[in-house]
Amino acid sequence: MTTKNLLLAAAILVAAPAFAQEDTTATEGHHAVSLTLGTNGADVKLIDTRDSTQIVEGYDTLRLETKRKHITILFEPKPMSSADSLPSLLKELRRKRRSAFTHWGGMDLGLNSFIATDGRFGDGPETNGLALNNWRSRYLAFNVAEWKVEFGSHHAGLLTGMGIEFRNYHFADNTVLTDVADTTWGVPVTDPDFTKNKLRQIGLRVPLLLEFNTKRAPMPTTVEEAVAQRKNGFSNKNNFHLAFGVVGSWYFDTMYKKKFNDEGNEKKMRSKDDFNLLPYNVAATVRIGFGDLTLFAEYSLTTLFKDGGSPELVPVAIGVQLLDF
Repeated sequence: MTTKNLLLAAAILVAAPAFAQEDTTATEGHHAVSLTLGTNGADVKLIDTRDSTQIVEGYDTLRLETKRKHITILFEPKPMSSADSLPSLLKELRRKRRSAFTHWGGMDLGLNSFIATDGRFGDGPETNGLALNNWRSRYLAFNVAEWKVEFGSHHAGLLTGMGIEFRNYHFADNTVLTDVADTTWGVPVTDPDFTKNKLRQIGLRVPLLLEFNTKRAPMPTTVEEAVAQRKNGFSNKNNFHLAFGVVGSWYFDTMYKKKFNDEGNEKKMRSKDDFNLLPYNVAATVRIGFGDLTLFAEYSLTTLFKDGGSPELVPVAIGVQLLDF
């Protein structure tokens, strides 16, 4: 295109929004091209002159005549591409169905505690001064990735993924966490009076789970059905799902935090140490739910502290998945 034609086209585009005008150019048969220029820009469509409300989607020809040229534009349905063939659509739909019936990715929120050797949850004499306020000891996990190998269909499969977890142990008594050599315990103090006294661990987690789903979700058999299924997606409604297995965690950050008031001023104290904590955790887990609701429970197969003089405490967590990624 010459510079002169480019300038002319630009002038038309600039001037078009300044007015509202509709023009119709007749084509072969009963079809016409309708051109509307207005403040919202330009709109071009092919209509049926017998009924201007009907937009033509079939074959048609538009001929334009200039001083020196005849311009012909052919309208015809776009042929189906190889990307829209049934095998490729089914491959895409299997990925969508697998994602819809995998229940790991999301945000887990719950309570975090431990079981002492006397069977008590978070308290009792066997905690060695580390009794917990179970309601303030929170568990949070962001399961950011998931992969599943299906056993023939979406009804059963082997699930893995990745996430990051936050375990908080909020101590119930006014004690100070102390560790000497291989022993960790809580030392009671009267001053200051702690408003917050907790131990926090952050770690990466990887699951290995067997997962089962009950809802039927058959694959379509025609291209039309596959296109409709791709638009509508797959639903978890009335689906019962169950997953069980193990979750392995590796903790890369540990922090002990205390908060108290000193003559009306709030003060915070933080310290980072391993406190003889085991740097990893292996937990048996079960995830069960109906529809979009998923509940989870974890029982550690390893202890909270390393072997030695520290109390033998087994971490546990229960909760619900609030968000499904």
